[in-house]
This record gives sequence, C-alpha cells and structure tokens, in this order.
Amino acid sequence: MKLTYRDKIIAAILLAVTILLVGIFAFCRPTWQDIEAHKESLEKVEAQKKEIDDQIAEIPGLQTEIKEIHKKTNEETKIFVPLDRVTDTTYIDQYMQSFADEAKVKLLSVTLEDSALSPIDYYYSEVKDDLADMRNAADINGDLRKNYESQYAEGLSLSQRAKESIVQTEYGVQVYGTRKNIFDYLEKLKNFEKAENVVSVDISDYSFGKDEADAAHVSLPDGKEDEVVKVAGGDGKEIANASTANIVITLYSVYSMEEPNVD
Repeated sequence: MKLTYRDKIIAAILLAVTILLVGIFAFCRPTWQDIEAHKESLEKVEAQKKEIDDQIAEIPGLQTEIKEIHKKTNEETKIFVPLDRVTDTTYIDQYMQSFADEAKVKLLSVTLEDSALSPIDYYYSEVKDDLADMRNAADINGDLRKNYESQYAEGLSLSQRAKESIVQTEYGVQVYGTRKNIFDYLEKLKNFEKAENVVSVDISDYSFGKDEADAAHVSLPDGKEDEVVKVAGGDGKEIANASTANIVITLYSVYSMEEPNVD
C-alpha cells in the first residue's frame, strides 16, 4: 500500500507525539514518585510536629505538678529528723538535756550510734497456711483458692510488696530520778516533734528504793513525787526513792528532695 504525502505527514506527527509522550512519561514518573514519597514524609513530619507541640503544651501543667509534688513531699518529710542533725551530737545533747531539765532527771550519759539505712517492715497479720495441700487437692474449680486469697488479701499483698528503706540512728541515754521523773522523761520523748521510737526501757529498780528500804527495815522519808529523798540503811548504805534507767531510742531520717529545675 502506497502512502500519500498526507498520510506520511500524519504518521510523522503521530510518531513525534508518541515520542514526546514517552519522553514526558519517562521524565515525570520518577518525579511523581518523588512527590508521593515527599508527601508521605511530610505527613510523618507533621504528625511528629503535632506530637511535639502537644508535649510542649503539657509542659506548664507538668511544671506545676512537679512543683506541687516537691512541696507536698517536703511538707511530709518535716516529721523526720534532718540527716545533718542526727549525726550532730550537740543537737542530740541539747534535746536530751532539755528533756532532762523539764522532767527533773539527771542525764548521766548519751551514746550515739552511726546512722544506717534500714528497711521499713509492714505491719500485718501473717497467717501460716498449714492446710494448703489439702485445700489444693480439693479445689477442683479454684474457688477455695480464690476464697482464701480474698480472705487474706491484705496480708498477702503486703508480704509480696517491696520494702522501702529509711535512715535510722540509734542512741542510748542513761538517766537517774524518781518514778515520776523517769516517766515524765519518757513522756517528753513520746512527744518529741520528730520521727522517733523508744525501742527499750530498762529501769534498774522498779520499786524505786522501796524493796531495798523494806529489806533494811527503814522507811523512806516523805517527799514530793519528783524529789529524790534518801535514808541510811542498816549498814549505813544510802537508799533513795530513785533509780537509773537505760533508754534506747531510734531517730528516723530521710533525704529532703531538692527543688527540681523545671525551666
């Protein structure tokens, strides 16, 4: 078939258009793919920006919350003796001497031990489960175990909970005075404004001279309850309505939280 001049012109135009379209598509396809990839990257970046913006918006609230926690924590820790005080024998001596003066006991000695980190034990009723094997054998549906765990849930929870620690400083004092003097002194320790615990009290003579006076067939002279009075025994030994008492006390301390830098 012989092509006319017009057909040749049309064919040449179609060929040129085809080549042009192929070139355009060959050039545009990678560019289009790049555009799509950049769109995906932009969406991810915008999502990250939104997340960061949301976090930034939360900062003022977090700053306020952190400051409130710091304030509340330091208020709660005021009950504890500052760490720099428990190792200060002058501080301890001043308190012990002031208590002694108020209770009218004679403070004979004060012994301060080194501070140590000790665990805080939880107080709960510990139950010995002697029937566990029999109960497990009869517990076909698991109801017996559930009932047992429900009944002793508090003790079981506390027995498995990790223990916190606290700084403890133990010191001992020896005082001398009448029954009233010594019990007044113990009351002063009880009302001490910081966290402490009277661990033990050992009174040398719980009769405060009465048993010794009865054995010597003498009578202690009358006097005020807080006044030490004495009488000579049959062997010339002096008997008093007083006794020494050895008292062991534990002071509790924690580190105070430093003010956080939230800026």
